[in-house]
Amino acid sequence: MKTLFVDTSAWYDLLFSGAPAHTDIVALMRRHDLGFVTSTYVLDELAALLVARSGHAVAARAGAHIRSSAEVIVEHPDAAEELRAWALFLERPDKRYTLTDCLSFVMMRRLEIDTAVATDDHFRQEGFLTLP
Repeated sequence: MKTLFVDTSAWYDLLFSGAPAHTDIVALMRRHDLGFVTSTYVLDELAALLVARSGHAVAARAGAHIRSSAEVIVEHPDAAEELRAWALFLERPDKRYTLTDCLSFVMMRRLEIDTAVATDDHFRQEGFLTLP
């Protein structure tokens, strides 16, 4: 089974039917031949985005749904991964990466995941494949 890393942008587009990639991401997340991984940092970034745009209740429901899903593994970084992510963040001043992006890259390399579900180009810039 191929495992995909799910980024904040994908979770956001999954939640809102008017989002540009909504239909494609819904179809992707319904596939039974794929596994999905995200991180606590991605969930934090998503919660902050949702609170700002849609309110606390929407953010709480989304987080609870993701955390309770049997199809999604929520990874927790260790201190060494956080330090590597911070170092990568400092090494890429020419990019518009967030610290969460950098931690996602570090975790994907550890987990040997080569593909992210993401709607921005940050993962491609770091050499990963992206869907949709």
